[in-house]
Amino acid sequence: MGLLAEAGIVPGSHLLAFSDGDGRIVLRRAENVMRDLLARGEL
Repeated sequence: MGLLAEAGIVPGSHLLAFSDGDGRIVLRRAENVMRDLLARGEL
């Protein structure tokens, strides 16, 4: 929970977990993921 708070993620935020292609799991805010997906066509 402390790590999420440090990242500025507040309780109730919608998050998305996905593989970054190198085996790591990435956790990002859903609104940021959607913005990047629409703007660049990739995460």
